[in-house]
Amino acid sequence: MNKDGSIPEDNPFGNYVYSYGHRNPQGLVWNGEGKMFSSEHGPTRNDEVNIIIKGENYGWPMECVESGEFINPIRCFTEFTIAPGGLAYYGDTLYVPGLRGTQLRKLNLDESYSKVLSEEELFSDLGRIREVTVHEGYLYFTTSNYDGRGIPKINDDKILRVKI
Repeated sequence: MNKDGSIPEDNPFGNYVYSYGHRNPQGLVWNGEGKMFSSEHGPTRNDEVNIIIKGENYGWPMECVESGEFINPIRCFTEFTIAPGGLAYYGDTLYVPGLRGTQLRKLNLDESYSKVLSEEELFSDLGRIREVTVHEGYLYFTTSNYDGRGIPKINDDKILRVKI
């Protein structure tokens, strides 16, 4: 959508739809080259991180399926539920917070942004992590333990800052 509410001339379907086949997107982030990434909740597991390409089908209700028919996720969480929140991008790295997964994950991507080269679990002792952003060399992220689904501790919720 343009700032004035109109439909961009280059939208692939002549309406507000840019891509389709998504289930419950939670976060969007763009890298310095204008590539868009999305985090999405699966129904129980199968949470996804996708690179969004104009006009493409991401397969819902089929999730985490390797198929030539749909765009495959760059990361599918089949082994546990992370319930991702917002996303942050810095360098060649995506940061993915986890609400149910109660962690922050660091995904290092290849040059095409379509493959995770390495992955690391960060900060797994803070409870539900909802949002993450990068600003001036720092990673900022928030906990969300008082939302009725977490187990609050004294002085929750927090905004945390870590030097990258």
